[in-house]
Amino acid sequence: VLVLTETELREENGRVLAQVADIVAVDRGVFAFKSANGFNLKIRQPGRFVWAPGLWWRVGRRVGVGGVVSKTEGRFMADTISALLSERA
Repeated sequence: VLVLTETELREENGRVLAQVADIVAVDRGVFAFKSANGFNLKIRQPGRFVWAPGLWWRVGRRVGVGGVVSKTEGRFMADTISALLSERA
């Protein structure tokens, strides 16, 4: 389970995928290299390779979310993160 708060995107068990303050952009375009029904986040600070099969992955400055995520859930989370980024700007 992924949990989005005003400050971070994390797993239910507490492992942090990305801090909202470190997110530069959300990419969910047709040609984006992303998991099915998901989206990519571009973050400021590179992280180590981490992979939660079927749910998310992180390589360097990219975090990908998707796979077993439904299209509606993925779109809603990407839209919510985009709204948090626009509030920050």
